[in-house]
Amino acid sequence: MKRLLWITAAVLVLLTLGTGLFFAHRQRQSYAVQVPRGAVSVVKVQVDGLVADVLWSQLWSPSPIKRDAERGGTYRFLRSGIGLAIPANLFLYQFADRPRVLFGVLRINDVGELQAFIRQQDWAYEAATPFSRVVSQHLVALHSADSIAFALCWEPGEQLAPVAEHLRGLLQGDQQEPLAASRFSELKNRKGHLNIMGQHALRLDFKRGEIAFSTDGAGDAAEFPSQLKTGNTGFLQLPAWCWSLMPPAWQSGGHTVSRDSLMRYISGKTCVQWRGATTQQDTVINYAYDDDFNPVEVREAVDRSVPALFGAISSDTKHLAAYLAAQGILDADLARIKPEVFPLFSLYTYADADKRLFFSTVQDAEKQLAAVGKGSGGGDFLYGYLDIVSATQQGVLPGRLEALLAPLSTIEIQGIRKADAEMVVHGRMTLPDESVNSLVQLIHSGALNWLP
Repeated sequence: MKRLLWITAAVLVLLTLGTGLFFAHRQRQSYAVQVPRGAVSVVKVQVDGLVADVLWSQLWSPSPIKRDAERGGTYRFLRSGIGLAIPANLFLYQFADRPRVLFGVLRINDVGELQAFIRQQDWAYEAATPFSRVVSQHLVALHSADSIAFALCWEPGEQLAPVAEHLRGLLQGDQQEPLAASRFSELKNRKGHLNIMGQHALRLDFKRGEIAFSTDGAGDAAEFPSQLKTGNTGFLQLPAWCWSLMPPAWQSGGHTVSRDSLMRYISGKTCVQWRGATTQQDTVINYAYDDDFNPVEVREAVDRSVPALFGAISSDTKHLAAYLAAQGILDADLARIKPEVFPLFSLYTYADADKRLFFSTVQDAEKQLAAVGKGSGGGDFLYGYLDIVSATQQGVLPGRLEALLAPLSTIEIQGIRKADAEMVVHGRMTLPDESVNSLVQLIHSGALNWLP
């Protein structure tokens, strides 16, 4: 009996050691990649780590992913039997001239198996030498006998010629260098399921019930000030230093606002509360015909629901309002932001003696605005919160935005300013089921069906 236990223990140790060596070898192999010198950002997807966490989550909280015909075959590239070698870490590249496209390269194990898989899909396929071409709504790919270069297009209708040129460069090894010698070499040491490195850094982790994100790569949990979201559908706090991160100037409705001028008058934080919904009247213009069949303009007042927003800007109110009026942002009596500047809904403005400029979607809301920004816990930090479930129930979100946010329950974000003036942001997006991995829930919801 004792001998059997020793043998069992030895087998388990060998299996553990062998598994560890196998995955360590896969990690080393995955980092032996060539990076295009022209890439402006690189995305690292930790495939092995992500799959392990998803399987662990499924082990304790089974939630089978439906693959019915209506939902499509999300993540078909990660299925077995398609002739591709999936690395431990997948690297994707972005180029300046194609900002909405991610490019990548995979090794082909069996080109015949890959071609058979492609022909089973609703994709256009053109076999040619030296590279065959695959085109679908969100995918463009070129492949040889041993490698496939692919482009994931965020929006359909990308111009094929420039995309194909980048794909050919990836397959031919044009202007490439080892990852270890590139400016993206730090990606090898970055933890997290997904890391983006370029002008800014971003890390994402798909946890149970939530997606955590961070801009500093550390992924530490943020201390979210829960009192700021109490009773609100949404809340936003912008410290004065946030305005320094804005563009030097921006335009809206033909009117220009200067960042430096705003910072001259804004002295403290800006707070916005979203407290349910309110009703505003819109004027809808239609045309009828008179007795002589001439078109006659007909104006009709229509009620519509909009977010009940209450905001306050700590500032030199008198001079800030005068500047905004001079730039054409506020109307002549300083009571409203002009519709051409903010066309989504009407925003009314007020000033008080406490050096705050108020704005709201509710007319005559002075009493309701008095407490905005007071007792918010202070703190020189950026904070944002949105209860997506509540916002959806109110029926005030634009249709496209509502569809984009549908899989999520809440979004929460906090930003602090470091000594070197860099802003570090931590946040999380929660999903309905706290016990199931967030990526599994996204796939189950159909949110990722645009992927091949």
